Parts: sequence; structure tokens; C-alpha cells
Amino acid sequence: MHIEELAASIQPLSKEIISAAQKRFDNLIKPVGSLAQLESMISRYAGIIGSSDKKLVVIPENRLLLIWGDSKHAAKIERAMTSAHPLSVFAETVRAKVIPLLLTGESVYDLLEEGAMLTGEYIGEEQAGLICLGVYERETISGWQEFAAEEDGLLFLEKLRCPVIAAVTGSILQAAGMRKPVMLDGVATCLAAFAAAKFNPYVLQYCFAGDESDEEGAAELLQCLQLQAPLRLSLKNGEGIGALTCLQLFDAGIKAYTEMETFEEAGVHNEKEDYSLKVQEESKNK
Repeated sequence: MHIEELAASIQPLSKEIISAAQKRFDNLIKPVGSLAQLESMISRYAGIIGSSDKKLVVIPENRLLLIWGDSKHAAKIERAMTSAHPLSVFAETVRAKVIPLLLTGESVYDLLEEGAMLTGEYIGEEQAGLICLGVYERETISGWQEFAAEEDGLLFLEKLRCPVIAAVTGSILQAAGMRKPVMLDGVATCLAAFAAAKFNPYVLQYCFAGDESDEEGAAELLQCLQLQAPLRLSLKNGEGIGALTCLQLFDAGIKAYTEMETFEEAGVHNEKEDYSLKVQEESKNK
């Protein structure tokens, strides 16, 4: 499937399913909204998998960290794949598999299709339910704001002149086309999401910001994407540690959704007034 067909295949998430998932959070035995970003994150995840049924909103068993680079990153790849490397340690902690991907394409279009093809292959082979994205080195991109208004995604990437970001853009489009959640990490992957949205704006509904890095322009990019990162670890690059760390919060949100009880499930019909859904809803509407 060519990149244009892939982009056109991406569908918006069901507002009804997201609303139903949020309603379950609102009815859990806790103050309404007290889990903050965990609630919005998992409600959107329910929209991605297409169900708010707590039996189906499960922690993705197979998760991948796709980390992108080219031939000049060979030494970094070798180090990153050692068991003592921080990336490997963090990946093992959250049960994610690290997959290094070296690019061979030359044109922006070829890199888009290469990124999409490789992502599709690994999602299929590994039966992955979620992917994290990273790059091998800090991609210092300056001046992207000057052509941020460019509506054509291909032209935007050509002006950006970063092969890694072009490939990651294809990766994000492929994951969204396969209805898989994508955990971003750092400026490079956020710029790729920004580019992917120019092909189809619905793609951002499948993206989560793992960490607001300490890279230049990170906060501005997240604002452009209308994504809020639950972590700010002051990381200097986007190799994937921020995304992997956020998986622990992602898993915690799912466990809260599936293992906590609503008042009805617990057989509690007279809620304590301060914590009642009615009072909390009235408070939000003031």
C-alpha cells in the first residue's frame, strides 16, 4: 500500500466509545477526574481498540520500541543492544522489545514508504499491540517553524531535510492505519507526528506524548500537536527512554480502569456526598 492510500485509510476514533470509557472512570469509587491524564489517555486507548468494555481494555502484551537511524549510527546500535545499556534496562522493565532500524532510502517518499513497510512488518511479526518510537541521536532541527504552515506533508518533509523524521512519519501513519497506539519520544518523533498529521489529521488521535524532553522546541511542538506529556524528565534526546517510562503510567491507567470498581459494581447505592458523581459534575459545571 502506497503512502497516499495508507493515509487515506486512517479513520477517526469513536467519540461514543471514548465518552463511554470516560464515564466509567467518572463512576469509579474515587473523586471524579482524580486520575487526570491517566483517564484521558486510557479513554482514548479504548477508542483505538474500539471498545470501552473493561474486559477488552487490556494492557498490550507485546510492545515494541522502534528506534531509527542510518549507517552512521552503527556504533550506537551496538551499544544500545547490550543488556547493560539504559535503553535495554528500561525496555526490560516494561516488557518491551527494542528493534533497531537502519534506513536505506534516499528520497523523502522512499523513506516514508520504508518507515511504513518496516513498521507494518514488525507489528505483524511480533503481534504488537503498541509501539514506542525513538531515534538514535538527537536530531537538532531548527527553523521548522518557518514552514510549519506548509499543508503538503511531502513538501514539509522535503523542507525539513531529515531522513530519520521522514521514515518515522511513515511509521506513525502505518501504526495508525493498523489501529495501534503510538508513544512518542522527543522532538524528532513529535515532528514526525506533526508531518503525519499533514497527510491525515486523524493520525494524532493514535499518538501519545510520553515525555516532554529538554530539547529545544519540545514544548512548542507538543502544543502544536495538542498533546500533553504526563512526564517531564529533562531528557536531552529522544532515544525512547521517555516513551518506555510512560508505559508504566499507561499500564497503571489500564489497571485502574479494569480493576477498580464503580459504585454500581460494588453494590454501593448511597455514595458519600462529597464524592458523589452528581456533586462532582455540578462542581465541574460551575
